[in-house]
Amino acid sequence: MKTTYFVALTLLATLMGTGAQAQSRVMSDAGYYGEIAYTPIDVNDGLAGTSTPQAARFIVGKDLDANWAVEGMYTTTASKDHRDGFNASINNYGIHIKPKVALTPDTLVFARVGVTRSDITASTGGARTGTDLSYGIGLQTNFTKSVYGQLDYMTYFDKDNTTAKGFALSVGTRF
Repeated sequence: MKTTYFVALTLLATLMGTGAQAQSRVMSDAGYYGEIAYTPIDVNDGLAGTSTPQAARFIVGKDLDANWAVEGMYTTTASKDHRDGFNASINNYGIHIKPKVALTPDTLVFARVGVTRSDITASTGGARTGTDLSYGIGLQTNFTKSVYGQLDYMTYFDKDNTTAKGFALSVGTRF
């Protein structure tokens, strides 16, 4: 059922983005932006398998130029994945650089590379807290002059046999 919702949201974002292709990309003079994302994060503790808590991710960024940005990120669990024997929650914050390349005037591909501090709580092994390299790749398309959507995949944590990674569907605005 969760996969059906994710596919439906992805399809909706894609359909909405096709209408934005005719609009030109106009960014504010300040170059700041904010995003909110839905992200089911796969947490694997190396022992009991994978739990997928539903999380919300918040990003505030600043465009440095047309091909580079810097971002601050906070992610928190919105709903735990209640599986028999194993469930997990995650909270993390980090800072990333974001190289990006325009594919069309309204669509770009980007990467994120940075450092994230994660606090992962799992029912089987207690808590894991640590700082690790985080990275990802994504696609962004403009819906209007100031509103855009994104689909990306991020690895937030990969240390001590524990991983946290997943896809995110975001909506952002420039200000």
